[in-house]
Amino acid sequence: MPAQNLDSLATTETALAQTDRHWRAEMVRFYGPDSVLRHGFGKKASGPVGTLLRQTYEARQTAITAWKRERKTGTA
Repeated sequence: MPAQNLDSLATTETALAQTDRHWRAEMVRFYGPDSVLRHGFGKKASGPVGTLLRQTYEARQTAITAWKRERKTGTA
């Protein structure tokens, strides 16, 4: 397993934190104050196609994938 690149890991963690904040804010705007707790793990988490909620969800999913890859392999 390659040595962990801490700068790259920090970059993916920062991107994940930012996209998660944007997605959570959009969930609250779209569904209300308890939306992440009520809908964060179901179909509603991604929002309807073409909405800002869907865009923030997809950005968050991409950031999660990059972060997981970086943690596992050391290369994003």
